[in-house]
Amino acid sequence: MNNSGNVEAVAEVKKGNKWIVVTSISSPTEDVKRLASMKEWNVVVVADTKTPFDWKLDGVHLLSVEYQKQLHEYFFLRLGLNQFQYEDTVSGIRYRVNNKSDESVSNRLFNPYRFFGMDQMWPRGFPLEHIESHTNGNSKQVSCYKMKRASVQQGLVHHDPDVDAIYRLLNADSNSGLDVKFNKFAPPITLSVGTYSPWNSQNTLFHKSAFHTLFLPTTVSFRTTDIWRSFISQKILHLSGLTVSFVPTNAVQFRNAHDYLKDFKDEKQVYEDSGKMIQFLHKWKCSNETSIDLEGCIGQLTQDLVKENLWGEEDADLMGMFLTDLKKMGYEFPELIGDDNTDPYAPSTNEKSREVNCRRMHLEFDLINPTENEEEILIAVNNYPWKYGIGLIQRLYQPYFASIIFCGSWYPDQIEDEDNFTSTIHPVNYIHMNPAEMTRGYFGYHCLTLVKEMGLSNVEGYFFMADDTVFNIWQRIDYSRVHHLQGYRNDVQHDWWNSEVGINATRRIVERMKKNKDEKLAKTWKQFDDRLRKYGFVKGKETVEEEMLSKKGKSLSDFFYIPTSESDFYASLMRLFYEEKFFLELAVATFLKTVKHQNSLEGPKYYLWGGDRGQWAKFYTKDAIGMHPVKMSPFRRPGEQRRKYCKTFIQTWSDIMFGGSRNFTVKGDNDPDYANG
Repeated sequence: MNNSGNVEAVAEVKKGNKWIVVTSISSPTEDVKRLASMKEWNVVVVADTKTPFDWKLDGVHLLSVEYQKQLHEYFFLRLGLNQFQYEDTVSGIRYRVNNKSDESVSNRLFNPYRFFGMDQMWPRGFPLEHIESHTNGNSKQVSCYKMKRASVQQGLVHHDPDVDAIYRLLNADSNSGLDVKFNKFAPPITLSVGTYSPWNSQNTLFHKSAFHTLFLPTTVSFRTTDIWRSFISQKILHLSGLTVSFVPTNAVQFRNAHDYLKDFKDEKQVYEDSGKMIQFLHKWKCSNETSIDLEGCIGQLTQDLVKENLWGEEDADLMGMFLTDLKKMGYEFPELIGDDNTDPYAPSTNEKSREVNCRRMHLEFDLINPTENEEEILIAVNNYPWKYGIGLIQRLYQPYFASIIFCGSWYPDQIEDEDNFTSTIHPVNYIHMNPAEMTRGYFGYHCLTLVKEMGLSNVEGYFFMADDTVFNIWQRIDYSRVHHLQGYRNDVQHDWWNSEVGINATRRIVERMKKNKDEKLAKTWKQFDDRLRKYGFVKGKETVEEEMLSKKGKSLSDFFYIPTSESDFYASLMRLFYEEKFFLELAVATFLKTVKHQNSLEGPKYYLWGGDRGQWAKFYTKDAIGMHPVKMSPFRRPGEQRRKYCKTFIQTWSDIMFGGSRNFTVKGDNDPDYANG
């Protein structure tokens, strides 16, 4: 082929209108062949001057370009392109400005590498003057059930991600470059309007709603152009209420060894002006007198960028031509909303309402390489506002799970740390359910649904545990199916059924499904029907509605496990049950009718009743999978009760977990080492 910019080969356009653009200086590699074999994706290979003249691959659109100097090879992994979000409405986590009146750049920055486990790393373009003091904060995240998916989505890459030359000079091997892995469990995160993060031109998905932001500046250096595009793109998207997101690692990147000092020189404007660029963009407002639509605002912005000496006049002209070409192709610009729009995804502040779309939460990950037994999430649920006990739960279970997520009514100012024995350990990952939602634990099962809707990655399963339940983690269960301490119990006419949260709730569910027009919910209900028939709860001409109204079954559900294979069905069905106020022990029992599950009915005591509750140490045994209730109050303060219970409980854990090699002597209250146990 030649390098004049002409198309060498044009393939048939596949249905679906999805496109992958890659560069190559090699003959068709196995990776390009793999991409080309994907049925719904069109592949464009952008050639370099070094690309072989006879480069050809059936089904691939081949283009040439002169300014591309360097090969960036991607190997897709895990979910690959399916890691991106394509549906118009999604569930997930958002990062937002906590204090709108705070105009500082630092308050509006987001460091994706920190969120995904590399807290001492920053992407190219992150303002250097804010690196040392900046954190993503522990109160800027919200989890939303329904939100518009991001218009631009950047996928992270393992091995050699995009960082600036300063980071490379300090950390990269001169021959092999970097070797970085991000946390494998972190979910996608969307940046709300008013927040900014640099992103590059690689492994990035642009939805059609963001096509008008694709322009790359030409009057700045090669190491600056995509960073400037990312900042300007975010401001333009914000004018329409649109956003950018970062999705978990879906590719591995290898870079050719090259001169990092040359990169450093090419990045001079990035180092000097990134903070200035963000500050300018955030404060910039479109003049209503001269610009009545989004295209007009973009034109005004391009000229103002010239005045600020952030790019050249030629780029303002080229942007105008680019937008004109888009219009000629029939492109329709998104609606102009402006800068003063109210955030539709602010966390709910009504603590008496069950109608919550977005809620307070926090999720933070260390960089960990989990073992086989550390790929599950533990959800610890409190029926009442959390006040103490969190630190004890963290100390018992945190090393053995991908994450512990505390769920319940979460008010950080109410947390009471008595001493280092039970004090909280940073970070505390939590999701807030207000008292009206929790209703003294009636609907605690909704916590697992909320965690599932965060979109965590690569999780094998979810353990649900009441805060006053002990989980003996050394006990083996079948991780391929649902596990429940007692399983489904076919009790008829149990007292809970004859209540507002029993039979009346089922009537509301049945009536709602008769009128339902939601396709996803209809699919879940069809699954529900099919599964009830599969396991013999609905027979012949019987209906799922008749089974629901029969008032059969209960389950004591202070501890259970849901494998990821069943989590989508669980989350969808149980959200329906939650919304219609179906009680915990009845809702979980109904779910258990629809799945192949394992229970722990035979063996030692799992539940304590009456006077036994205060004597749990007498019944506690290492052979149980779990025991309920074991109240945390005896552990709260130094004294005789704490010594008594710790002697039984912690020594048992020591014997199991460490083969008796550690002696957890409970010392006197006045011993300075007492808190360390």
